[in-house]
Amino acid sequence: MNSKLLTIAALFMAPYFAKVNTGEDVVKLMYKKYAGKWARTLVFDQTTDRYRDTVKTTQIWHESMYFPDKLRIDMEPVATGSTSIYRGDSTYTIRNGKVTSLASGNDLIFLLGGLYFYPLDKTIEKLKSQGYDLSKAGEDIYNGKAVYIIGAANKDEKVSQLWVNKDDLYLVRMIKYDKNAQGVVNKQDAIFADYIKMGGGGAETKVTFYLNDKLRQVESYYNCKEVPDMDQKIFDPQHFEKIVYKN
Repeated sequence: MNSKLLTIAALFMAPYFAKVNTGEDVVKLMYKKYAGKWARTLVFDQTTDRYRDTVKTTQIWHESMYFPDKLRIDMEPVATGSTSIYRGDSTYTIRNGKVTSLASGNDLIFLLGGLYFYPLDKTIEKLKSQGYDLSKAGEDIYNGKAVYIIGAANKDEKVSQLWVNKDDLYLVRMIKYDKNAQGVVNKQDAIFADYIKMGGGGAETKVTFYLNDKLRQVESYYNCKEVPDMDQKIFDPQHFEKIVYKN
């Protein structure tokens, strides 16, 4: 085969990736592929390894997700009622039967699937409100695969950004810069890996969290499944004692 034919063959064999100019372009690609197809519910068991300096502790958690904005975490031993419920823009913590609330939600519920259950313009608006500059986009190679970068022209910019695999359009990394009450900027880095097929989309089964480049937590998920008839009461702190965890 001559060189010209080899070149043509290589072009046909190379993966096709859409050209993007902005982060909003990437979001639209993701939305087009998964809106109306992503699994609405997900339950799984989880091993949670926490790292504080040289100390490592391990817990077993059980999680129930209902997109776009609900998550319940039951921690072992379940009988003690150690539960966290995220619902919309509120967080409820239950310890020893007592409920405390906080006017703050969980951005990861939205980023890891919730974004496909809002109208596209609302999804774009929420991403901007979370601190991502959708006018900027970049490209790179991460773990040997091509990625789009939402929110930054390149990975070295110290700005909040999302990395999305080009081949399956799964979120594989979140870098977030937040200023605390003392005015100190902290870097949060979350890596999402080992995706499995779930419904018409996917679900990550390993998440690794860093704070200011120090390893803080590793989550490993198993027994993942959909529950189409999930009881919405499990996300109501008024009813948490009436629900027995079962996967």
